[in-house]
Amino acid sequence: RGESTASFESMEDFKAAVGWNVHVLRTRKREADIAIHLRTRINDYVEGFLTLDAFKDSCYEEAATIAKEASGARYLLAIGPAMVAEANYFLGYRKSVVKWRGPVGNLKKKMLKLRRKASMYKSIVYTAKESFGIISSECPEENLQHDGGVSMTCLSNTMPLILEMAWKINYLDITTTLSGACQKLFYDANILSKEERLLRAQAVHILGTQFYLVGLQEAGNATVSSVDEIKDRANAAFAESMKRGNAD
Repeated sequence: RGESTASFESMEDFKAAVGWNVHVLRTRKREADIAIHLRTRINDYVEGFLTLDAFKDSCYEEAATIAKEASGARYLLAIGPAMVAEANYFLGYRKSVVKWRGPVGNLKKKMLKLRRKASMYKSIVYTAKESFGIISSECPEENLQHDGGVSMTCLSNTMPLILEMAWKINYLDITTTLSGACQKLFYDANILSKEERLLRAQAVHILGTQFYLVGLQEAGNATVSSVDEIKDRANAAFAESMKRGNAD
């Protein structure tokens, strides 16, 4: 009987052979950290120390606190629907007596990720197109040649577009990461009771719903001054980078 051996010229070859990817490991660690945080957050409700109404109130208060922070409403609108979708998917197959709720929950979960992925790609294309238009119209070629680069004004005018694109990317990243975290939370091997798994999913659904509702309430409060603030920060960052470049 013949034997075969594998040799690896470097540690990188070994990592590739066993499927060890640094990015994957970091992603899994993030998912595990979030799952632990969610488990701690909902534990009082799952263990029966909080009533349903008391838990809802605590979730609403947490969401209201987040909404007061910078871009808080956007975080809530990114996190809330993702948690609701994951909880509905889990509960649809395990709690509902109606057979179609599981597949419908699965479809809604996939559609949420698909919409956010499509929105991200659309935003990338739109940002590239509009930024090129802004630079072309507001920064004539002779000024670019004279200054040796894009002016502060041109850079600051593209910042709102770039920020919006970054949010679209974050939305997809949050959706994917929360999906992995909820999988770890709901399918925790240390849980032997089906009821506890269902309670965890119900708690995540309540938390996500409150986040989503508060996010919707606060979503329309953005003002023009926030865009002006973005431009001011971009101008300051550009000026500082120019100073450092001259100093070097």
